[in-house]
Amino acid sequence: MTTSFPARVRAWLADAFYFDTPGQAADAMADATRWGWLPALSGVAAGADQVRRTHSETIPEPRELSA
Repeated sequence: MTTSFPARVRAWLADAFYFDTPGQAADAMADATRWGWLPALSGVAAGADQVRRTHSETIPEPRELSA
């Protein structure tokens, strides 16, 4: 059985983005959110904590301004 590449891609897209019920679509969106955004946001949160710690360790002491 031979199928063309565009037909296989079209079938994959249809399976990935068209759902039989609204419940299936909601489950797919929840999975995409969980596995797509949460790891990225966790990395941003960890990076922000690291930058905050490093910044507080490297900033110079405040100086008095003479008038």
